[in-house]
Amino acid sequence: MASLTHTPEETKRLAADFARTLRGGELVLLEGPLGAGKTTFAQGLCVALGVRVPVRSPTFAVMNLYPASSGDIALVVHLDFYRLKNPDEALELGLEEWLDDPRAVVLVEWPDLAEPHLQAEHVAHVRFAAEGHARRISITRDA
Repeated sequence: MASLTHTPEETKRLAADFARTLRGGELVLLEGPLGAGKTTFAQGLCVALGVRVPVRSPTFAVMNLYPASSGDIALVVHLDFYRLKNPDEALELGLEEWLDDPRAVVLVEWPDLAEPHLQAEHVAHVRFAAEGHARRISITRDA
């Protein structure tokens, strides 16, 4: 599925629509350049999953945990690997603890920087491309 959004609000609505397809235990890889809308998408997804606190970019913190309340989903783990120096740093954050956890959804920005450790049964790729002020967002799932 590919969509073109023109505002942050449209990006958040698209994310909310996608969030309604999640059941828990998913790994969602947010892929794209700086400023392409990854964190905006994460914000819309988190709100749709019942997160009631402000969702912020984890660029400096590397990881943010958000309590959620959507069906069986009780936690959103939002990771940003932009600052990782090597892929093994992802393991030091406890990544393996949340992968395939049926009560969690794991969102990862800059997943290519920790790719060897991003193995899960249910993986969705959300790819972002800036087209002027618009964003082309493509969502695919591994079979």
